[in-house]
Amino acid sequence: MATKKNNKNIKADRFDELLAIAGYTYPRNDEELEQFEALYEDYNFKLKGVRINSDEIIRGSFEKKGKVINIQSVEEKQDISEIQIAARKGNEGISQSILVKMKSKHKNGDK
Repeated sequence: MATKKNNKNIKADRFDELLAIAGYTYPRNDEELEQFEALYEDYNFKLKGVRINSDEIIRGSFEKKGKVINIQSVEEKQDISEIQIAARKGNEGISQSILVKMKSKHKNGDK
């Protein structure tokens, strides 16, 4: 049987302090900051070293930089192209390998 936690320290007059310690608001003093840092000391922050320039955001000159990730390989794109042609033209001129793939996807529920 699970034990019930004793939360005597959670009171309405400490609500702002607890929000700051948890990171939902800014810490208002050194004690809240220290407790916040202790709470998240093992957290793996993935944006270390990334700085946001608020002036660029305000001026509208901020450029979002990202990465392009190819989800499909060249072969998959070719297969999709051939399937799209099949949908428009019927099954004339479709290679046997594409027909087999279409039938297997239909059988397997496109999993």
